[in-house]
Amino acid sequence: MKVRYLRLVAFLLILFIVSSIFTGCGTKKEASSNNNQSTGEKKTVELVMGHPFSAQHPVSQQILIPLAKELEEKSGGRIKLTIHPGGSVTSAATIRDDVVSGAIDIGWTLQGYTPGKYPITDLLELPFMFDSTLQASYVLWNLYKRSPEFQQEYGDVVVLGLWVTDPSEFLTKKPVKKPDDLKGMRIRVGGPSREAMIKKLGGTPLVIPMPDVYDAMQRGIIDGDCNGPSVVESYKLHEVIKYATRGLRAFHSAQVIFMNKDKWNSLSPEDQKLLESLTGEVIYKKATEIYNAGYEKGMNMAVKSNVVITEITPEQRKEWMEKTKDLINEWLNAANQKGIPGQKILDLVNQLKEEFNSTQKS
Repeated sequence: MKVRYLRLVAFLLILFIVSSIFTGCGTKKEASSNNNQSTGEKKTVELVMGHPFSAQHPVSQQILIPLAKELEEKSGGRIKLTIHPGGSVTSAATIRDDVVSGAIDIGWTLQGYTPGKYPITDLLELPFMFDSTLQASYVLWNLYKRSPEFQQEYGDVVVLGLWVTDPSEFLTKKPVKKPDDLKGMRIRVGGPSREAMIKKLGGTPLVIPMPDVYDAMQRGIIDGDCNGPSVVESYKLHEVIKYATRGLRAFHSAQVIFMNKDKWNSLSPEDQKLLESLTGEVIYKKATEIYNAGYEKGMNMAVKSNVVITEITPEQRKEWMEKTKDLINEWLNAANQKGIPGQKILDLVNQLKEEFNSTQKS
């Protein structure tokens, strides 16, 4: 009897141990599965980008779409950037607010579309500040990296890229060679700096959306546009202008790509590092190539359409610079009234210009 009892106890003990082992394995397997699923969810990143430009815009085709592909490839398919062009999910007027609110994760825009929102950026868009597109983009990006005040101008977003367009020329129905030629002319402008210059030289600046410039020129509402020749192809301006300057290089328009802060902070350090490696300096150098090529292509299209090209010599350009030099002092006064250390920022801009020039010589 005692032996049978001991055998029963031993059998029940063995049954309990075996049951515990299988239960434990199942629990571990389930926990492991849950952990893997959780890890997978953390690694998957969906990014939504919007902008007001055409899907065929060279920046879209040559920078944004390749960026999306590189992010996906280099992250092993984890990061997917979906781009919505043409104002389908945001507008030029609301894009910054849409990024800040999280309505979209990333936006690309031209700061001149929202006058007054970027007072320090306005300095870099003043006439005759730079000698080339690459120099201007170098200064813009490095000013952001080194100036706390400039960083504050974009304080509610994470800046992924800053660059400028090709230099502006006059694309007109009447010849423009000297500053006095602008007197009485109605010139379409795309930002406060251009507006200030046209007024100072006796012209009438008109703020008109770029898609409406062709019609406004054709109907005689404006006499011309002050813009980079890269717009000639996109908006077919060679069909409605008769004259264009070359060598004036009056302005450079700033552009920016920025990201929602919370979305940025949700990325792992590795993913942040990957995104940084594909943006910033990489973008402004690519953009410079795009806009330099666009400048030449626009000029060639104008020539083929029998547009008269007025070559502006370095000496003639100095005359334009002399007539508009007061605009820097006006910017300084306005900056100081807003509590912005204007002279400090201007000095850093000039320092960066010299820094750039020295790197080009070496």
